[in-house]
Amino acid sequence: MHAINRATALAACAIAFAAPTAGRADVYCVATASELHQALAAAAASAADDQIRLRAGTYAATQTFTYPAATSGWLELSGGWIDENDVPCARTSQRAGDTVLDGLSEHQVFNLSYTPATPAATAPRFALSHLSVRNGVGAGFTRGGGLALQSNAEGPAEIWLDNVAVTGSRGYFGGGAHLYLKKGLLRIANTLFANNEAPESAYGHAAITVLGGETAYSVTIVNSTFVGGRCAGQGTRGCGIGAGLGAGAHMAVVNSLFDDNALSDVSMEGLAVIGLGNGSVAYDHSRVPVSSGTFAPTISAPLEDEPHFVGASDFRLADDSPLLDRGLGTVPIVPLGGADLDGRPRLRYAALDPGAYENQTWDTLLTEDFEAQD
Repeated sequence: MHAINRATALAACAIAFAAPTAGRADVYCVATASELHQALAAAAASAADDQIRLRAGTYAATQTFTYPAATSGWLELSGGWIDENDVPCARTSQRAGDTVLDGLSEHQVFNLSYTPATPAATAPRFALSHLSVRNGVGAGFTRGGGLALQSNAEGPAEIWLDNVAVTGSRGYFGGGAHLYLKKGLLRIANTLFANNEAPESAYGHAAITVLGGETAYSVTIVNSTFVGGRCAGQGTRGCGIGAGLGAGAHMAVVNSLFDDNALSDVSMEGLAVIGLGNGSVAYDHSRVPVSSGTFAPTISAPLEDEPHFVGASDFRLADDSPLLDRGLGTVPIVPLGGADLDGRPRLRYAALDPGAYENQTWDTLLTEDFEAQD
């Protein structure tokens, strides 16, 4: 398995739905929902590693965008792409808000399922980045109104959400997202889950399941924000995120913010009840007011102050937030990218801010104060 070659792919960045060649990177530059459906179908049928680049804009999901893969090629689905000098999809804004997948309050937005006939030699990666997923609905007992990303492979796989906003979605279980791995790595970084709900059960934002772990980390949640989760509740299960973790599966929550999630922010359950043992959870430099479940997390350097967001629907830290520069936890495995959810510098001052956004303006406030005193 080889990684997607970004440099050599640029010149070939055009929509071409001929049968891809196994072993090379295929790149699709799309501008409409119809083209996205076609690119996903072509990529799912390909044994190659694939990039699907979405030009900035809104893609209305009049039916769910699907990627049913039986081969182990990697997939990178990313937004914010801009044409430049007659080159399609030449560069990206890195702003999640520039590219929207919209479920129209009628459909689940995106469904990825990886079910190979035999385990791959190395773990494939399925990555979403620089996207907003909105207004998804999982009808009936559908899990994940916004996203359903699942690997049914006996071997490891990776699912990455980097610089993604999942908002205003609902589903039966895990209103914003259903994230499932038999084994492998789930990475959530620079990502916002806001105002998602599971009105008939639990986990308004996301239901996470990893059946077993063979490495130090199975789930990493880094510099992300979870706010406004709502649900009916189910025993100890609350309305933020839920994590079902089997033996050896460890979840690290680092530099992340949870706020205004009903009942509990993080619910943890081991899988010993179904014979798969229990995993573990650790919080580091994160604000998680309420935890629940069948075991307790390990907590280091908790953030206990109120976040002081800019507004009721603006989850950037305000200039007077006591949490500025307090994202001091070590980022596991893979460093953060250089941009926050807005596409602005991820490291702006002395240290990272916790959550999905980096404050860009508080030094202006200090300068104005000093000038007023002169």
